[in-house]
Amino acid sequence: MADPAQIAHLLRRTEYVARPDRVTALSLGTLSAAVDDVLNFAVTPVALPAFIDHSIDGQGWEQYVVAAKWWLDRMVDSPKPLQEKMAFFWHGHFTSSWWKVGDTWAMTKQNKLYRDNAVGSFYTLTQAMAVEPAMLLYLDNAQNTKGSPNENFARELMELFTLGVGNYTESDVEAAARAWTGYGINWTTYAYEYHLASHDTSNKTFFGTTKAWTGPQIIDEILLNNAAKALTTARRIVTKLWEYFAHQNPPTAVVDALAPAFAADWQVKPLLKAIFLRSEFYLPAATQGLVRSPIDWVVALMYHTGFRSDAINPQWYVEGMGQVPFDPPNVAGWKSNASWVNTSTFGARAEFARGVTWHLRQNDGFANLADMTIADAVDSVTAFFGIAPVSTVTRTAMTNFLTAQRAAAPWGDWWEPTNLLSMAMLAPEMHVA
Repeated sequence: MADPAQIAHLLRRTEYVARPDRVTALSLGTLSAAVDDVLNFAVTPVALPAFIDHSIDGQGWEQYVVAAKWWLDRMVDSPKPLQEKMAFFWHGHFTSSWWKVGDTWAMTKQNKLYRDNAVGSFYTLTQAMAVEPAMLLYLDNAQNTKGSPNENFARELMELFTLGVGNYTESDVEAAARAWTGYGINWTTYAYEYHLASHDTSNKTFFGTTKAWTGPQIIDEILLNNAAKALTTARRIVTKLWEYFAHQNPPTAVVDALAPAFAADWQVKPLLKAIFLRSEFYLPAATQGLVRSPIDWVVALMYHTGFRSDAINPQWYVEGMGQVPFDPPNVAGWKSNASWVNTSTFGARAEFARGVTWHLRQNDGFANLADMTIADAVDSVTAFFGIAPVSTVTRTAMTNFLTAQRAAAPWGDWWEPTNLLSMAMLAPEMHVA
């Protein structure tokens, strides 16, 4: 049987929260079987709501709101939430912004690509994202022609999407930009369209090889044909995935062990399984070392409270927290972990938590907390939000609050359960997955 504590950790990192029924069921088998279960979701494409599967003139803002709410709800309710976790990972890696792209269909189509290929081939996904209309618009390759080469996409393809800074030269960027000329869009339908007349068919020198490079061949060279470049890319992706699911600065031994196999076939699913089965994934550095992103925290609260986006409108609060779905801050995506811990973004979390509290207290909800002993009231609230174990610091703070509150209002006080609920949502344990 698997260790329930390890299963709970695995689920918090891969499925936003450790659902009790999932912990119980998966603990009956081995850890390897549990990882397989987490990774086993249907590859059947997920249908988008009809309102956001195409662009509607004059309703871009309304469509964005629906898209953001729909995605947050899917994160909570998907049968296998890892699919959404990985869709969001690719959204932060192969970034595009709704407000730069300016087209609903392009953005939701890209979102669908990342979801449908969440744990498939990194190579296939890289080739596909390069000609997605959202990416062509976001990094300006739609305007990249042989008469006026645009280097934006070519540069970010190497700097952020694959190799990383220092592993290419400016002449490589120039050659790659010329190779990607002509890969544009149909300005009437906004669909991808190759324009041969705009493509530079002349010879270009990329990584020391001179020939008439095309755009897809640039990706082939990085991921398939140049072993050193492929390994460099694999190490970057392994590092990013470890930091997304475990903690910052992965052990060198982990990257050394996992990168070569990933570079050999670019399959994401076996890489994730290897990550989740590493002993380092269950050490304190991992179990206690990752701050929930704003989206992860909001999704956890939505699950525990039972509220969905129509009720609590998280889309209006996440900007203040620093993470807006469909709108990364720049092409590098979001920073993580410690970047979420500051007075500004935590103030926004507190505002959202207070709003959720008002909903929980409707019709005098949770009034029964005032009838419990102090210890039972603390246990009840922390259990409601899935906080386990509760640290001494958190328990002491809640106990001291209730003690003072009851001394001031021995006959009972509406604010007692109200503030206790907010305290639970803002407890340190709720911000560390």
